[in-house]
Amino acid sequence: MQETSKPTPEQRVHESGLHEPSYIGCEASPVNLVLEGGAMRGQFTAGVLDFFMDQRFWAHHVIGTSAGALNGYNYVAGEDGRTCYLNTKYCNDWRYLSMKSFVRTGNAFGVEFTFDTIPNELEPFNYDAFKNSPMMLTTVASNLETGEADYHTFTDPRADIPYLIASSAMPLVSKIVEHDGKKLLDGGPCDSVPILYSLLTGTKKHIVVLTQHEGYTKEPNKLQALAARQYSEYPHFVDRMRFRHFEYNRLYRALSRMHDEGSVFLIRPPEPVTIGSMEKDPDKLFALYEQGYETAARAWPALRAYLGDDLR
Repeated sequence: MQETSKPTPEQRVHESGLHEPSYIGCEASPVNLVLEGGAMRGQFTAGVLDFFMDQRFWAHHVIGTSAGALNGYNYVAGEDGRTCYLNTKYCNDWRYLSMKSFVRTGNAFGVEFTFDTIPNELEPFNYDAFKNSPMMLTTVASNLETGEADYHTFTDPRADIPYLIASSAMPLVSKIVEHDGKKLLDGGPCDSVPILYSLLTGTKKHIVVLTQHEGYTKEPNKLQALAARQYSEYPHFVDRMRFRHFEYNRLYRALSRMHDEGSVFLIRPPEPVTIGSMEKDPDKLFALYEQGYETAARAWPALRAYLGDDLR
């Protein structure tokens, strides 16, 4: 069993400007990494990815929805510890993720603060590390007009930021992102776990990181009536939101079968995740991160066996 102890986010973060990406000297494995969203539940995923980075394991293609896309953005850049550090440091800052931000800016997830002030001023992001990465990132958003998922593979970490914003723009508490002639929101309603897209790339091995425990069942959206009114101009998107719980639960059942059959490898929380979507308690967030790290460590021997010769 791999050692599960690890440094704190404060110890892991690179505090003095840009740093050498963690992937330096490593080769990416021909594996797809599929990351579910879930707002602050993404702390579990952050723990999983930090364990991967500590093992110097890099998947050549990361496909993420919402918080999964945000996690993937940092992973592709080799920014170990960054996701957990930012979530725990800024969770109580209203500009980061809060209803106060929604009231003041129209976005619960503060766009200007999160995607400009933090990476360009407060906590510099290494854009060149992303550009030069041996990995690539595809983000998933929802196209309001078609009611279908929009998949965008990044070529430039700055120019493509609108797709990252769109992927994490939660319905009802975010402005619609208009970019490249499309109207976009959070990818969750159209493709919560983009495993089908991953399979269609032709890659043989797929690691899927979920943010709900085994046996979780999504209930119908309690705010569906409000969503139907707010997005009445986009009936196809409203339908996707209305029937999302059916598709989600069916997909979760299918993923469990696929894992048992050996066609994908699942990593998921071992117990129900109880933190809030806009969790303000850094201790709870860090505990979920630790759970993700430990879960990945426990799964590592089986994951290595699953990857076989594809592990670099």
